[in-house]
Amino acid sequence: MAGLHAFTWLCTVIICMAHVSSMPTTCRLQKRLMERCHDILEKMGDRFPLHCLEGNVLVPFPEAAFQFNTSQQAVALEKTIYLTLTSISSLFDEDGVPDQWKNLEDFQNIIYRQIEENECIMNKTQDSQEDFLRREKVLKEYFNKISAVLKEKNFQVCGWEFVRKEALITLQFILNKDVEGVLFSSRG
Repeated sequence: MAGLHAFTWLCTVIICMAHVSSMPTTCRLQKRLMERCHDILEKMGDRFPLHCLEGNVLVPFPEAAFQFNTSQQAVALEKTIYLTLTSISSLFDEDGVPDQWKNLEDFQNIIYRQIEENECIMNKTQDSQEDFLRREKVLKEYFNKISAVLKEKNFQVCGWEFVRKEALITLQFILNKDVEGVLFSSRG
């Protein structure tokens, strides 16, 4: 019996070690997962409903938050993308998400995975804290406006479709931003 107990314990240790060693250690967002989030979000519902166009609100995309000219700005940009994912996650955690949306849970799980596996990004240091704080402020204003529109539309379908449209624009912009493969790990 003691031999069986020792064998079980050894197997448990091996499985735990295999699990830990398979976890990402690069502290880099995974492009494949970002692409999957975008695809799920795009296919989650139909096109933007025509009846929602009448009350459609224009919230300018905060392109300035994602400016990237030098390798010194890469860390600030990584942090900005991480904060973007946490903001998108917060929006989709609200009650009242349309029942007809497909694969919402898959979308949320992938976003959560990216956030959890990359918390370390926020511990990275960059040359200019001021640069990051500027980005953070612009990003916060953008997502506050999106949230305000959702509340203004009483969490109805048109408000949610607005949120989905803005999240799609944001994810697509981020994916297009990684032209040199600087931001993302290709695995995932």
